[in-house]
Amino acid sequence: MSDKISKANMILLIIVSLTQFIEVMNSSTVVVALPSIQTALHMQANDLQWIVTSYVLTFATFLMIGGRASDILGRKRVLLIGLTVFALASLAGALALNPIWLIASRAVQGIGAAFSIPAAMSLISNSFTAGPQRNKAFGIFGALGSAGAASGSIVGGLLTDSAGWRSLFFLNVPLAIILILGLLFVKVSPLNKVEKKSVDIFGLISVLAGIFALVYAISMPDVDGNWSPTKIAIFIIGILVLIVFIMIEKYAKNPLMPLRLFRFRSLVTSNIIGFLMFSYTTGFNYFSTLYFHQLGYSSLTIGLAFMPLGLTSIIVTQITPFFMRKFSARKVLIVTQIINALGMFWLSNMDMDKNYSTFILPAFIILGLSIGASYTAVIVGSVQDVKPEEHGIAGGIVNTFLQLGGSLGLSILATIATTVTASAHNQPANTAILSGFHTALNVSGYFAIVALILAFISGGKKSKETGSVPLEMHV
Repeated sequence: MSDKISKANMILLIIVSLTQFIEVMNSSTVVVALPSIQTALHMQANDLQWIVTSYVLTFATFLMIGGRASDILGRKRVLLIGLTVFALASLAGALALNPIWLIASRAVQGIGAAFSIPAAMSLISNSFTAGPQRNKAFGIFGALGSAGAASGSIVGGLLTDSAGWRSLFFLNVPLAIILILGLLFVKVSPLNKVEKKSVDIFGLISVLAGIFALVYAISMPDVDGNWSPTKIAIFIIGILVLIVFIMIEKYAKNPLMPLRLFRFRSLVTSNIIGFLMFSYTTGFNYFSTLYFHQLGYSSLTIGLAFMPLGLTSIIVTQITPFFMRKFSARKVLIVTQIINALGMFWLSNMDMDKNYSTFILPAFIILGLSIGASYTAVIVGSVQDVKPEEHGIAGGIVNTFLQLGGSLGLSILATIATTVTASAHNQPANTAILSGFHTALNVSGYFAIVALILAFISGGKKSKETGSVPLEMHV
């Protein structure tokens, strides 16, 4: 079967791949600009993480709704809606006058991405012939996503230094408009009739409210080193709401997260490992950015400092399927979690006198390889025991756990760091801040150890499709 892609389909592939590119790039650019945003909007340290958290929280909770909407309303239509929402939210973020405004716009950006990405993937699945042609299309799609993550730090640093952090949000607007106009003139295969199923709106509301309550409670400052009654109450409410979510999913006609799939041990352990991984990798990127800022790096220099991490991640995703076919996803996970734990513990020794080339650079290169391989192994591990016709549902679940790990995990780690910093009353400012980073990165290392233990007990059979599982990893 020929893997040659027609001109019309190539245009469509370029559009959907660039959608992935700009939305992933946006996440990377914003992280690099965090110190500038904090200064411009006079944000407190414990509120800064919400710029990242608000995006991944809404992306995670709306992801499966976006996928279902593309099946019912049409893939092209939903992609247009997602891009429009993303563009408008980006414009709102560029005009933000206070932290709440910016955080709200980031949350809406996450909703736009949650509708765009599943629709884009569905367009590829339904427009390209199964086999070499579709694999090639997904390869290009994934490569553009990895390129967006890698280039985002450079673009973010360059624009922040030259035109200010608002330019990062303004940039999304014309790019999205170009993609929208291009998509309007592209013909796509007609939507196959699908059975109209009810949307699990109560499941969506309950999981969003529950996770938000937990993140908000964890992010609230302590009072004299202790949790306030208000903080405890909100935390308990979050737990109770998530219990309600589980009950809703148990009895819902068309659940957002089908509980029956959790009978597979490989899926359960892969999801928890993914949750922990996205927690400590999001935290590690966050703290590294603030650390570079403490060292006096410009935004562009910060972007360049992150480049080896992104480039090695791109390289390793191309060769990881070979190692998984040879050794299994489980063994890849075991090795990478050992490396990730050691990397977190190594970086927890950061101080003002460390040299980038001898301290940070080796860790970034090794962690880039290890983290990139970890994500691929988690994706494959989550579907290896699931029926092929349910790969889409399983993929949606694991992506949701990844993004929830980024929002809830970062909140935990950021709160630990700010609490430790605040308690260091008699230390110089830089020393106090770094002590917070040290503790949070040590906790990240323990997260990786827990993930390692889970990888040992994950079980499951060796996957026969490790090289061809077209599931998106939104990093």
